[in-house]
Amino acid sequence: MSFKVQVRRAAEVDIAEAQLWYEAQRSGLGAEFHSEVSRVIHRLAETPLIYQVVHRDVRRAVVHRFPYLVWYRVRGEHVTVLACTYAGQDPSKVMSRLR
Repeated sequence: MSFKVQVRRAAEVDIAEAQLWYEAQRSGLGAEFHSEVSRVIHRLAETPLIYQVVHRDVRRAVVHRFPYLVWYRVRGEHVTVLACTYAGQDPSKVMSRLR
């Protein structure tokens, strides 16, 4: 069974900003970051329940190679990506965005 994944605009902005930052650090690194985030999102379409609930009904997936977290919610056959944040960010700031 494949879940339908929707990425909220705020999460798209998170990903785009991080991609630009990594690209400024080294040419091609932004594309590598985007590829790793895309892998996480693809995995969520296949097996979103493999990650535990960390706040209310929100789950968190770790991006491979980069210190970023993908925050999402599963409802029925739908996965909604809420945010993509730096892992070192203050958790209280992240929680305020997960509504």
